[in-house]
Amino acid sequence: MTANSTTHGPQLLEERSISGIAVHPIALLTGIFGAGLIYLVSRDDFTRANARNALNWHLGLTTLMLVAVPTFFLGANEGLVPEPLGTTLGLIGAVLIVILMIAMAATFAVGLLATVKAIFGSAWEYPVVPDLVNHLG
Repeated sequence: MTANSTTHGPQLLEERSISGIAVHPIALLTGIFGAGLIYLVSRDDFTRANARNALNWHLGLTTLMLVAVPTFFLGANEGLVPEPLGTTLGLIGAVLIVILMIAMAATFAVGLLATVKAIFGSAWEYPVVPDLVNHLG
């Protein structure tokens, strides 16, 4: 390499939109509402891809919460569900609550990683969750 050679880094705003980067921190604060709103109003492919990925994660997290919490409380409240179904529901609910807590703890890490990936130009798909947005839409 000669002393006169220069390397040109990517021009941030020419290659990707700020909203495509910001959707991940916004989704950390607002969940499915912020990511969903950005997904619905965006016309930029980069922003839509990042919003779809964040929305998939938060839809999965919300779905897990909507299943885990009622399942646990149905099993934990004696008299609502006859035994041994109540005990089984309580155990399944407890396992789902633990998985939910792990997923909630991981939300910050995956959101941060997705933000960094977006800064460098890629729409990173969050791990484990299926592409619910494309499946449902």
